[in-house]
Amino acid sequence: MKWTIGTKVGAGYALALFILVVIGFVSYRNTSGYIVATQRRSSTYQAIENFEKVLSALKDTETGQRGYLIVGEDSYLAPYETGKAAVITALKNLRQQVQDERSQQRLLDALDPLIAAKFAELKETIDLRRDKGFDAATKVVQTNKGKEIMDEIRQKIADGKNEEEALLAQWDTEVNASARQTIFTIVYGIPLALVVLVVFGFLLTRTITRQLRESITLLSSSAAEILATTSQVAAGATETAAAVSETTATVEEVKQTAQLASQKARYVSDSAQKASDVSQTGRRAVDDAVQGMHHIQEQMESIAESIVRLSEQSQVIGEIIATVNGLAEQSNLLAVNAAIEATKVGELGKGFGVVAQEIRSLAEQSKQATAQVRTILGDIQKATSAAVLATEQGNKAVEAGVKQTRETGESIRLLADSVNQAAQAATQIAASSQQQMVGMDQVAMAMESIKQASTQNVAGTRQAEVAAQGLHELGQRLGALIGSRSA
Repeated sequence: MKWTIGTKVGAGYALALFILVVIGFVSYRNTSGYIVATQRRSSTYQAIENFEKVLSALKDTETGQRGYLIVGEDSYLAPYETGKAAVITALKNLRQQVQDERSQQRLLDALDPLIAAKFAELKETIDLRRDKGFDAATKVVQTNKGKEIMDEIRQKIADGKNEEEALLAQWDTEVNASARQTIFTIVYGIPLALVVLVVFGFLLTRTITRQLRESITLLSSSAAEILATTSQVAAGATETAAAVSETTATVEEVKQTAQLASQKARYVSDSAQKASDVSQTGRRAVDDAVQGMHHIQEQMESIAESIVRLSEQSQVIGEIIATVNGLAEQSNLLAVNAAIEATKVGELGKGFGVVAQEIRSLAEQSKQATAQVRTILGDIQKATSAAVLATEQGNKAVEAGVKQTRETGESIRLLADSVNQAAQAATQIAASSQQQMVGMDQVAMAMESIKQASTQNVAGTRQAEVAAQGLHELGQRLGALIGSRSA
């Protein structure tokens, strides 16, 4: 695989970066180990110190106990109280410092009951001295119970200190090893990296110089060809710019024509829309007329039904009048019979005769009124028949009007649909004209951009011609420079 100059330079930087990363990683690991070992060593020192604090604080508690047993004053218990608190604090710190060491945890588990027993023994003697006096407390001390507990505590603390000191030696060894590795990496790794980089840089420089010499030779010959080609391109670009200017003028004329067509199309679209609106208005008016004719037809039918019912009621009234007339005749006959009977009775029947006469008179009046009502009812029936006939004729005229109105509405609907289609077509034509106008604007802008680009190409070609000339001269100077260095 043939590497480019950029690849080779990148490989050189990658190699240098790799060496630095390796040195940095090794140094970081050694330094991290050094820091960890140092922290562990510090923690071990603190653990040893806390072991010693526990023992010292226990001694302080014994000192306070002995002073109180001898003197019997509470002021001598101050070392006892402070020592007791110091023991508890030191044990708590020890628990935290050796939480990763199982053997030390077991030792502290064994030490806790011994310290508790020691505190109990001390408290017992102090209470006896306070309550029963010096002799009672002395007897408990003479049993050597407290001394035995204290000896066990000292042994446990000594074991813990010995284990921590062994760990301290181990941490010292790790710290020294990490420090030596770090120093070795820095002292020997950096010079080795410099030697590798210098050798690689020398080889890379010699390779790049050889490739540059070959490239410069090719550059000089290519620059000469580019210079000749650029001159031809500059002449062609000038001709192209002139042709583009003429085309731009033609496109501008077409744009104006398209703009005029778009205005006409918009006018036609507006007119078609107005015609569509008028036809819609006519269609709604015809629909309203049809609804009105339907309403009139319904009213005529309602009137016809009312007149028919009136005719039927007139017949019923005629029957009632006939009945009333019969009653009047019967009343008249009854009145005659009553008068005859009253005459037979004589003087006693005169009042009855007067009543019979009045009844007869009323019967006559009823017959006359019935005759008048029958005459009026006949006139009403004649008028009702004429009204029924007129209603039927009006109903037929309304039906004809509804039919004609429907036909007119259908014609107007067809006309409205045709006008709507024409309006839609005109709208589409206007939209198409507008799109054509937009397209012509874009074409004009594109031609203007092409014109500007052609002008820029002419200027750029001239600049490229000058640059090619300078590139040719640069290739010659670089060739001379590389040649002088190689010599």
